[in-house]
Amino acid sequence: MLKDFFLLAGQSIMHRRMRSWLTVIGVFIGITAVVALISIGLGLERTITDQVASVFGVDTFIIMNEDTFGPQAHGPGGAEEYTLDLATLRAVEGVKVAAAVRERTGFVQGPPRSDGTPLQGFFPVSGLSPELITEFESFIGELEVQRGGRLFDVGEEAVTVLGSEIAERFQASVGDTILVAGEGSAELSLTVVGILMPAEEDEESRGGFAAGMNQSQNQDTIYVPYETMDLLWGPAKDVLITVVRVNPGEDVDEVADRAEETLNARGSEISAVTYTDISEVIGTMTSTISAFLAGIAGISLLVGGVGVMNTMFTSVLERTKEIGVMKAVGAKNGHVLTIFLIESGLMGLVGGIVGTLLGLGLSAVASSFIGRFFGVEMAVVASPTLIIITLLGSFFLGAFAGLWPARRAAKLPVVDALRYE
Repeated sequence: MLKDFFLLAGQSIMHRRMRSWLTVIGVFIGITAVVALISIGLGLERTITDQVASVFGVDTFIIMNEDTFGPQAHGPGGAEEYTLDLATLRAVEGVKVAAAVRERTGFVQGPPRSDGTPLQGFFPVSGLSPELITEFESFIGELEVQRGGRLFDVGEEAVTVLGSEIAERFQASVGDTILVAGEGSAELSLTVVGILMPAEEDEESRGGFAAGMNQSQNQDTIYVPYETMDLLWGPAKDVLITVVRVNPGEDVDEVADRAEETLNARGSEISAVTYTDISEVIGTMTSTISAFLAGIAGISLLVGGVGVMNTMFTSVLERTKEIGVMKAVGAKNGHVLTIFLIESGLMGLVGGIVGTLLGLGLSAVASSFIGRFFGVEMAVVASPTLIIITLLGSFFLGAFAGLWPARRAAKLPVVDALRYE
């Protein structure tokens, strides 16, 4: 019997083909907007998550100031310094390797220039753990030095790598010596072992931490080994970020919690952030944005639903005598109600199919546009769950919109319906 109901509903739609298509247009415009916006949101979430995974790694977590992501965060990128005992962190059970970044402003005197006088002044001095270069290349990015230079190795202290701009200002080259003064009377003579490639030549090769740094600051910074910072400024109270990799088989979230608890007990005000934490934040943000935009687009669905209701009211009026005949030969109120609900539901479903295809195509075009003009390779997500929910939702949207006209049709008295002209 249900099959017959679908056949009757389908015949009615095809009989009034032009009116039905005009009604479907109102539905698929709304469906197109909703599907496109949700698909773009899912693509954005997957793109960000994939990029974080490629840089971050599922076996890695970072340690930052506990207020970095809080309401009190301020400064460039919201980065806040914190105190860290790197040796204590490396001793935490489950930690395989840990590396950190410190930064201070120090008095620096360069080598004698062509006129015999050295350039001196206050410049940013950044301490990098050598492990950042050897173990966390995906995080820090590929730091390239000019020909004849190198990056510092594990165990070195009296060496430095200069940004290209500060090297030019110092008129320094590989093998020269600069003097860096730290806290109190602490000062060290450091041998230049490398000079970074200029930003304009190395812009595409940098990634991760290096890409996140201000380019002018990156090239106007003096880089030294992390341990050298201890000699100049004492125990670390100026750490910007710490990266930690756990041993194979260890639960990264458990190790992160253990490290956070241990360091906070020793006076560090830090938070350990894992890939899971970042993924949850990304998912929450993109889902909220997608839901908000889809809600706005849903207004057009409301308009489409009103169009279905109007069409069904007209259909009921035109088929009043037909309804009377069906009831006269034994059709019950429930049968009439079901036929009209299926008819309105099918119009919604057709609109859902067309809208879903157009929405996915629109999201693909938008992703291509973003990739071409903004340089971001955004994933195109055609979620089966989204498609199924959209199609079911469009059917029930049409059925719900046709509920009132269908009830009126079902309640028509047989005699009045047969006399209707």
